Amino acid sequence: MKGLTARLLIFNLLLAVFPIGAILFLGTYEIQLLESQERAMVQQGRILASALAGHDLKEEAHSIFERLRERTDARLRVVDENGLLLADSAKPESDERETSSNTIQENPETSYPEENVIYRIGALPTRTYKTLSGYIKPPQTPTGISEYYSGRDILDGPEITSALNGRYGAATRISRGQKSVTLYSAIPVFREDKVIGAVLVSRSTFSILSDLYQLRLNIAIIFLFSVGAAVILSILLARTVTVPVGRLRDQAESILDEKGKLQAGFKPLAGKDEVADLSRALFRLSSRLQQRTDHMESFMADLVHEMKNPVAGILSASELAEQTAERETLRFLEVIDREGRRIQRLLDDLRELISVDIRLNRGEREKVDTGTILRNLVSAYPHHRKAGVEIVFIDATEKESKDKVYIAADPDRLAQAVLNLVDNAVSFSPEKASVEIKLEKIAGEKNAKGCIQISIADRGPGIPGDATDKVFERWYTDRPDEETSDHTGLGLAIVKGIVEGYGGRISITPGEGGGTMFLMEFPE
Repeated sequence: MKGLTARLLIFNLLLAVFPIGAILFLGTYEIQLLESQERAMVQQGRILASALAGHDLKEEAHSIFERLRERTDARLRVVDENGLLLADSAKPESDERETSSNTIQENPETSYPEENVIYRIGALPTRTYKTLSGYIKPPQTPTGISEYYSGRDILDGPEITSALNGRYGAATRISRGQKSVTLYSAIPVFREDKVIGAVLVSRSTFSILSDLYQLRLNIAIIFLFSVGAAVILSILLARTVTVPVGRLRDQAESILDEKGKLQAGFKPLAGKDEVADLSRALFRLSSRLQQRTDHMESFMADLVHEMKNPVAGILSASELAEQTAERETLRFLEVIDREGRRIQRLLDDLRELISVDIRLNRGEREKVDTGTILRNLVSAYPHHRKAGVEIVFIDATEKESKDKVYIAADPDRLAQAVLNLVDNAVSFSPEKASVEIKLEKIAGEKNAKGCIQISIADRGPGIPGDATDKVFERWYTDRPDEETSDHTGLGLAIVKGIVEGYGGRISITPGEGGGTMFLMEFPE
């Protein structure tokens, strides 16, 4: 997942996570509900204590409890000044559930919301917060269990003791299964400013906590659905941007070839958004660059052509003047003729270099029978270029297979590359030496594809090690002064342009018997 997609996903997830903060605030809401329940319990206790103040505690309490008939959610008990239980709103055979029959019963087999997998996932932030905050909060005093008064006639808890002393008493005890707690409120019963007993009101918080658990579960479900929707929408939204941008990136990477030449343009994308506008702007830019490149190539070709005409006129005039000139004048005319012909060769090579670039940019190529091209070149090579130098062709592929070897190229350009290398090798070869042209098929390593290799080896003086990287540069030449005027330094540059234009590569190695070997490798 990369930059833009990740940023969109994080942004949308933050929007989805914010509601989960409501779970943290449910703790405050829970406290408020518990305080409200305690106030209601105190109010019930005070009303009952006021009703009992002028009557016999036991008889009046039984009478009131009989009339209530479980119409209250709380459990009411009345004790005398010694803590003896006089009356209980719950049935005698009931255990310490701290809730009446018309409320939610806290059964050990009850399925609690917090046991739900979704609830546990959604409550993870809250539980983590409570766990971490527990390390910095002071430990709370352990409370008892809700069955503290079960089966007892004397109620002597701390809240009862406070009430019998004329003060309000309260206690909290954990219920069985530790799913909730039970709140106890004890209110003294006064008669003529004397405490004659106490009213104990108790009620389980299970109902409140159960509702809160269900609320948390609903929030957790909404949160998970929000996260899922945020992920899906982020990916879909990101793809509407990253996919077209990725296409523009691929086009930008392929717009130039290995030599840095413009070979393709941007294709405008459909749509009316900013990315489509960018693609159309890049398309116009690449089109103008292509037009500019074509104009420069055309200009260079026209320039070379126009320069050849005056040079040809100079050479013609020089030849006519040599026929009637005196000896001293003849010497200067020979210099003019020599330099004029050098300029003419230079212009020819420049024109050929420009022609090669144009043809390669147009992608003109076909399957070339390499063996036949090389044989025809050797048989037609003009031996008068340097007497006594023999051109030898070795076709190593014939031993491996009778199938012909093909290279995807323009046949004239391929022949020109080999001819330039042969001319170079012949020019450096001594008399009665040989120049060897060899065609081989090189197998690839492991899963790599093989290549077609054409090597040209001579028996000349070789190339200095520090010059192997320079020989393919334009205008570079390393020859004796008397031979420099016959060579422009563009021949090997033309060869390199042709080889690389067809996806190949060219290198130089020392020959086996001395001299130099040029290796051209083309994809099979």
